[in-house]
Amino acid sequence: MTLEPATPWNLDVGEHRCRLARIFGDEDSRTLFVVDQWDPAPIAWATVSGPSFKRFRDGRETQYEFSEGGEKREFDLIASTFDRYGPAVTFNTRFVFSDEPVEVAYSEIDDDDEASGEEPNTPRGLPRIDSDGAEGIRFLTVEQRNRPPVRLHLGSMKAPLDAMNSCMESLVEHWGFDLEEQRRVVVAPKVTNFMRVVREIAKEYPQAAVREGAQANFHIRLTIDEAGDVESCVLLNQTVADHFNLKNHPCKVFERYAQIEPALDVDGNPVRTFMAHRIAYRMGR
Repeated sequence: MTLEPATPWNLDVGEHRCRLARIFGDEDSRTLFVVDQWDPAPIAWATVSGPSFKRFRDGRETQYEFSEGGEKREFDLIASTFDRYGPAVTFNTRFVFSDEPVEVAYSEIDDDDEASGEEPNTPRGLPRIDSDGAEGIRFLTVEQRNRPPVRLHLGSMKAPLDAMNSCMESLVEHWGFDLEEQRRVVVAPKVTNFMRVVREIAKEYPQAAVREGAQANFHIRLTIDEAGDVESCVLLNQTVADHFNLKNHPCKVFERYAQIEPALDVDGNPVRTFMAHRIAYRMGR
């Protein structure tokens, strides 16, 4: 099944998020494709939602692929819905098209994670989605074993992703940061006791929600000053389980427990900047 575009691309600019969206298919197969970013990054979150996913099953291995030979990844589907469009598949992606498949890794904080390392600390600058690398994309295919694959005729993703990058840069300025100063950041802020923060966040998950197998997702963005202190924290895109006490949400845990080394610019000077995390409370299967 290949679904053709029914609308142009639409870019929605919020206070804390950029969203790229397009509708595919006819009246009976209406499918929404959404790309979200909450901070500048080479990775974005993609959601595909529509009636074609009614037969997809929670917890089963699912795969997406951009065109033949483009980026692809397998993951276990976490069942969800998206507004009136119905069943949804969500994954993170770099949109890279190349002759060699590109595997994408990302980190979450789970309720049953083991303390197995530190938060990664990599040179940052002002990250962008590789829109040039996405120029060769024409299709997105999502499939599960023994289920009909769903294919969207995307067309080239370069122009839409260029618009997404420009949107994120505008938001950085809206948040009160200088773009040129942020481009000079070569060492991102680092939470030196990251696993302590992970454990404290996991403690806040309510036992009633654990018994019910309920889950919750958060995106948070922290402003870190030149001394490594949390200047502010914004809770974004929350989907919260019943019984969750927002007085102890992840922002409060970071503010209370996180020990942070500030960002550094190319000259080795501390820089006021931002850092973002995605927190996912998941029940062990």
